[in-house]
Amino acid sequence: MSWGTYYKYDGYLSRISKSQIDEEIEEHEADNRRIYAEMLAYMAQTPPAYAKDCEGREYPWAEYLTQKMREFQEELEENNFLLCRLYQCREVLREHPENVEEG
Repeated sequence: MSWGTYYKYDGYLSRISKSQIDEEIEEHEADNRRIYAEMLAYMAQTPPAYAKDCEGREYPWAEYLTQKMREFQEELEENNFLLCRLYQCREVLREHPENVEEG
């Protein structure tokens, strides 16, 4: 016999209608694939010694790459958080459509 935790979740998806759920999922999954592809591109390239900021000042490439990876991580976390909520909503919409309302 297995065990686990049951929970009920009442969520809200701001500015997303029921008819947009699948489209939003596709968009955020595509964003995650793009981010991973960009990360792989950074890892595969031969790094320059320095990066330049918007004013043309040089600074070590390692600092640039650290900041860029932090940005990727934040974007992935935001996407995955929203994707989780979208998946939950889609599941409820399929199994119990009467429990999903727009308002």
